[in-house]
Amino acid sequence: MGAGILILPLTVYVVLVTILCVKVGDKTSWKVGWLMAAAVVFLPVGVVIAAAVP
Repeated sequence: MGAGILILPLTVYVVLVTILCVKVGDKTSWKVGWLMAAAVVFLPVGVVIAAAVP
């Protein structure tokens, strides 16, 4: 029940950062876009999951 409070902000964050990474990938190369996406999108998701695991 408490995890539902994190789903909406995390979803909004992932969508906004994905748009940013696509723009960066457009301006540079697809490799740089994927590198940014891996670091910027999945690191906070991993932190939230790690904090939720007792």
